[in-house]
Amino acid sequence: MRRLFGAGLACVLVLSVAGEGVASQATSRGRDGLIAYEAQVGKHAQLFTISSDGKQRRQLTRFTDSDSVWAAWSPNGQQLAFERDFFQGGFVNRVGIYTMNADGSGLRSLTPIGLNGRPSWSPDGKLIVFSSLEPGKEAAIWVMAADGKDRRRLTSTALPAKDPCHCMGLGSPVFSPDGKRIAFISVRGERSAAIFTVDDDGSGIRQLTAWAHGLADKIDWSPDGSMIAFSSPEFGRPGLSSNVYTIRPDGTGLRQLTKSRGGTVNNGLDSWSPDGKKIVFVSNSTGTYALYTMNADGSGLAQLAPGPAHHATWGTRQ
Repeated sequence: MRRLFGAGLACVLVLSVAGEGVASQATSRGRDGLIAYEAQVGKHAQLFTISSDGKQRRQLTRFTDSDSVWAAWSPNGQQLAFERDFFQGGFVNRVGIYTMNADGSGLRSLTPIGLNGRPSWSPDGKLIVFSSLEPGKEAAIWVMAADGKDRRRLTSTALPAKDPCHCMGLGSPVFSPDGKRIAFISVRGERSAAIFTVDDDGSGIRQLTAWAHGLADKIDWSPDGSMIAFSSPEFGRPGLSSNVYTIRPDGTGLRQLTKSRGGTVNNGLDSWSPDGKKIVFVSNSTGTYALYTMNADGSGLAQLAPGPAHHATWGTRQ
């Protein structure tokens, strides 16, 4: 898993696909379609799709100079937005947001410069929300048109000159199903992260979870807007396992779905299914971080794809 704009020169989402991490996109309501996810192929992470029964696995990207990670389905299930991490001297030196068709064709760069990642679509498919980082200066959440134009900043936070954990910043932004609010994660230290929501005009910021509880990779809004799913604490906290939870958008109704203990097994939230009945998540319960599905109440556990794999997003079917 990948830290929030973490480690190295450019500091963006840089952990191995199966490692520790902290704290994307909302699942669009509809019929369940393909699941997109990232997996390591040689030196780089590539994007794949797979059907919800674990069949029809297909590799979409084959980059030799970069990692393709953090995919997000468009509401109609016809496109994917994703983050592409470019390396120089063993470190990430540029991170950009790209879109492509569901079959991997039609590649398009939306943010050619800077450190911009973790994209997510608005419910109408017209906007993409994403996070940016200027190390030692500022982290921000932005919205832009789906073609990369008309960018506007929603919220930001100043960063200290030094970041000892290589993890501080804002990330995992995700639109509510009605398009009126965006949930996101703020990380202010190695074991200090919380979920916030903000109105689509940048006002009305509200904290939902406590800093000390910590967060693992990804949050996702349920298709009906009644819940936000997440995992806590961050992977690698001594003696504590990360588990998947749901919480109401007002910060009440916390419910634990997975029950791992002791810190050896960790479970990381990835995505709701479009029909709202299932959740896909990552777990190392068999030793390697693999993708699993479960019912929205935590029952019905089933392995979806072998690992290492992560950052799954569940698309709709037309």
